[in-house]
Amino acid sequence: MGAIKVVFFYFQKHKLLAIMDTLENKEFRYDSCTEKSFFPGLISRRYKNIGVKYTILFFILAHATLFSSYLPPTISTLMNSSRRGAEGQGLYVLPYYSWMPFKYNTDDSFLLALGYQAIPMFSYAYSIVGMDTLFMNILNSIGFNLEMIQGAFLTIRNRIIKQTGKSIYKSSILLDSEELKLKLCNEMKKICHHLQIIYKVCEDLENVHKYLTLAQMTATLFILCSCLYLVSSTPIASKQFYAEIVYMVAMGFQLTLYCWFGNEVTLKAAELPLYIWQCDWLTADNNFKASMILTMARARKPLYLTAGNFAPLTLSTFVSIIKGSYSFFTVLKSTNE
Repeated sequence: MGAIKVVFFYFQKHKLLAIMDTLENKEFRYDSCTEKSFFPGLISRRYKNIGVKYTILFFILAHATLFSSYLPPTISTLMNSSRRGAEGQGLYVLPYYSWMPFKYNTDDSFLLALGYQAIPMFSYAYSIVGMDTLFMNILNSIGFNLEMIQGAFLTIRNRIIKQTGKSIYKSSILLDSEELKLKLCNEMKKICHHLQIIYKVCEDLENVHKYLTLAQMTATLFILCSCLYLVSSTPIASKQFYAEIVYMVAMGFQLTLYCWFGNEVTLKAAELPLYIWQCDWLTADNNFKASMILTMARARKPLYLTAGNFAPLTLSTFVSIIKGSYSFFTVLKSTNE
C-alpha cells in the first residue's frame, strides 16, 4: 500500500493540489456574527487543531508500530546476550521477512541487517502517513467549508444589516427595502456558489481517490483479520504479541481516519437544509425564497465519499469492516483448529 500510494501521488498530485487550492480560496470569507455565535476565525482554528492533532497521533502510531518490531531485537543484541559468536541465522530473526544480500549470523551483521531493512520500512511508513493524513485533512477542510456555509446561511440577514447599517432594515415591518433585498440576494448567490464549489470538490476528490480508498479498505479488512489471528495464537508474554497489538491499533486508527472524517462531511451536508430554513427569510423577496428552496432541494441529496463506489466513508462502514474482519478471523480460527 505504501508503494501504491507513492505512485498514486506521483500521477495525481496536480489534481490534489488543485483541490487544496480551491478549498483555500480566500474569496469565500464571511464576517462574524455575535448575535448567532458565528465566528469564522474560531471555527478555522478549531479545524486546524483537529487536523494537526490527528496527523501527529497517526505519525506517532506509525513509529510505535515500527519501534515495537525493531527495538526488541536491537536492544537484545546490543546487550551482548549469549548469542554472540553463535553461528546460524536461526538465532537472528528479522522483524519482517525479506531477502538479504549478506549473511547476518553475528551481532554486528545482524544489526546491519536490521538497519538495512528498517530504512525502507520507515520510508514506506512516512509515505502511508503522508497520503492518509493528506486525504484526512482534505476531508477536514471540506467539513470546515460546510460548517462555514451553514453559519453563512444562518446569519445572512444579520451580517448584511451589520455591513450596511440598520437604517435600511426599518423601511417596512413586512417587506425589506430594495437595497436590503439586493444585498441579500447577492449574498445568497455568493453562499450558493460556495456550496456548488464544495460539491464539485467532493466529486473531484471522489473521482481521484475512490479506488485508492477501496484498496486501503480491502487491505485493512484482511490486515485486521490476520492481526487478530496472530494475537490469538501468540503467547501474551512474547514480543510479537505486543508488536501485533500496536500494529492492529495503528491499522484500526487508520481506518477510523477515513470513516470518521468522511462521516463528518456527510453529516454536515445533511444539516444544511435546517440552517437555510433558519435564515430569517420571512420578509425577503421571492427571488431570495426561490434560491432557498432550490438549495434546500439540492442539499437533501446525501453527500458521500465512497470506497470505489461500493461503500460510503461513514461510521457504519467502519463497523461493517470491523465485523467482517472478526468474521474472517473466526472462520480462520475454526478451520485451523
